[in-house]
Amino acid sequence: QEYHNREREKQFEDLAPNLTKARKDHPFPPDDTSSHREDLHNELSPDSVASRKPKVRKKDNSASSSGPSIPSSQEVIANFRELVEDFCGKAEIPDNADGDDWLSIALNDVKVLVNEITYVRSKGMLHEIPMDTLTCLLHVIDRQIRCSQGLSIDVKENPDAADAEHSVFSALESIHAALAIMTNPDMPKQLYREELIERIIDFSRHQIMDCMAASNPTFRALYKPAGNVTNDGDEDEDDMENGPASKKRRTASNLSARKSSANKVSASIYSAVQKLCLILGFLKELLTTVRLSDSCILQLAKTCFTTFLVDNMQLLQLKAIGVICMVFSSYTQHRSYLVDETLNLVRKLQFSKNAIRTYHLADEEQKQIQMITALLVHLVQFSANVPDSLKGTVNWSTIIDASVDANYPINCHEAATEACCLFWTNVLQRFTAAKSQDVPEAKGIIENLVQDLLTVLNLPEYPAAAPILEVLCVLLLQNAGLKSKDTSARCFAIDLLGGIASRLKRDSVICSKEKLWILQELTDAENDSSKILKNKCCVCLGGRGINMACDVCGRCFHPDCMGAGSQENLQRDSVCPLCFCKQQLSVLQSYYELENKEKGKRASTAHKKKTAIPDEVTAVDTVQQILLNYLQEAGPQDDGNLFSRWFYLCMWYKEDISSQEKIIYYLARLKSKEILRDSGSGLALSRDWAKKICLALGQKNSFSRGFDKILSLLLVCIASRCLILIRCCGINTQCFIRLA
Repeated sequence: QEYHNREREKQFEDLAPNLTKARKDHPFPPDDTSSHREDLHNELSPDSVASRKPKVRKKDNSASSSGPSIPSSQEVIANFRELVEDFCGKAEIPDNADGDDWLSIALNDVKVLVNEITYVRSKGMLHEIPMDTLTCLLHVIDRQIRCSQGLSIDVKENPDAADAEHSVFSALESIHAALAIMTNPDMPKQLYREELIERIIDFSRHQIMDCMAASNPTFRALYKPAGNVTNDGDEDEDDMENGPASKKRRTASNLSARKSSANKVSASIYSAVQKLCLILGFLKELLTTVRLSDSCILQLAKTCFTTFLVDNMQLLQLKAIGVICMVFSSYTQHRSYLVDETLNLVRKLQFSKNAIRTYHLADEEQKQIQMITALLVHLVQFSANVPDSLKGTVNWSTIIDASVDANYPINCHEAATEACCLFWTNVLQRFTAAKSQDVPEAKGIIENLVQDLLTVLNLPEYPAAAPILEVLCVLLLQNAGLKSKDTSARCFAIDLLGGIASRLKRDSVICSKEKLWILQELTDAENDSSKILKNKCCVCLGGRGINMACDVCGRCFHPDCMGAGSQENLQRDSVCPLCFCKQQLSVLQSYYELENKEKGKRASTAHKKKTAIPDEVTAVDTVQQILLNYLQEAGPQDDGNLFSRWFYLCMWYKEDISSQEKIIYYLARLKSKEILRDSGSGLALSRDWAKKICLALGQKNSFSRGFDKILSLLLVCIASRCLILIRCCGINTQCFIRLA
């Protein structure tokens, strides 16, 4: 195996320098490039309040005369063990003591511990800490959480919230410390005690509910018992005995104190929400670090769904979406439950023509959608699960050795379609089964969902919008819509399909008029160098001020038109996105062909013929790769970005009739820039260009191609209704047809 890997590297070194004629020859990096620091940067949330580096203890002050020195790994581990020993010593009590007798460790001490854990983790040494030290620490942390169970910082539920605030925040910091340890790579499996994880989830759920109740009176009235709310009017009743003058004095003297108390509680709730967002981020990482029990998963999912019941917890809801989607991807046995909970959430939403839209779309000014729509889109995209071998750092050997079945991308697409069918079927059933007084509310919810989906349609980050709308159209064209016996259902289906069809037609007209130079690659049958404009900018067609040209094809550009106004961008290799992606795919194909030749020496002729791929890179593949590269560079470096790119590949794989013969080629396209590390980056692609490319590629999918069928069935349905109306009114049919 090692011999074959060395051979692959040697072959790739001969291919990689040909990515561009203007580039220097760079050797291909070794397979096992150290990326531990980058992984840790992705794992530790930027929202962490404990990100500052703690001070390292010095055992010998005389050694500092020569200036500050970088501590060795042994010193870092020794200092950490000393701090943990001191921390655990402050909590030493008899093991048989009751929970009420345990003392909560000072909040500052817990924060110092979190800082030290963050520092050791950033050094990549946390997994080197002895097992007994971590076990003892997690045991003390477990006690801290148990000390604070049942406490609340909500003043309306707990009159002594000020006293409980210290314990609650100490427990939240302790949870931060525990999760930072458990989500670190390569930790011993003995640390993941189910009892501790369940306690962390339960305590987090309780605090989330309290924060939501403190921030939203409606939520408090629905989900909090009235007996827990303190009576603020008792003091007023006592003052009434002393007459109006006493009440006036009390009001004047305590008004500022009451405002100060309210502000203090508000600040405490805000701080708790920030910490809970960080905890949810760590819990999302924990889902992929260790396999959790079903009880933990269901409790965590239920907690996350609860956050959508209030309107002023946007950051918490965004974190909850990430957790729910990771459960949907990693724990496929619970997908039906998660879809059911999403439907229950839809039922609980309050209907409004102007629905509250608090999910901000990336780089889209004044464009927002509902949180429930964002959850639906992300769930569908996460239903196409990325192969485990492609989730981490990859190289050529990883791609070639990946045991991915040729039907796997198609199965992923079918899983996404199944999730869409399950959702829309239940939503439409609710509409048809609704009572007459509930029909307007059900119609409004569906209309708001469709409006949001049309908003994100053809935006690069949301490829699932098209399949979701496509499944809805298929159902509306059948018994749930145009063929329904219910007149109101047919009319509603006509309205929805008409709106969707008009959007498809509008996009088609806009795309046909688009003159973006990249898209000419899709329309020009004979793409030769004679059609490339010389001494004119390919973007604005202007001739003055041109000082950028592609080193491969010779296309000219203005720096401002390419978004490369800074001198730093001008100093990079000037290769246009078309040439860059075309050369990327050429190298991937060339290397794959060499790999097939190696296999052909040991395989039969039939097998060699099965794995053959086209010799030339098609224009469609090139433009698709431009979109994938844009998402990989400009998008957030998180799981959602990876799943979005994989969802695109699954859709294109399904449309490609010869896709099953080149599964490895498609897998390599997912992380081509990571595989071809030294190939450069080419000229940047603007957001506006990416949207136009996404719109053009969208015209080739099955949803856009279904416009003719939608329109024809709509016309048939409308015509049949007109004929029925004519007969009922006694109008001559032939006269009506001549009039029409």
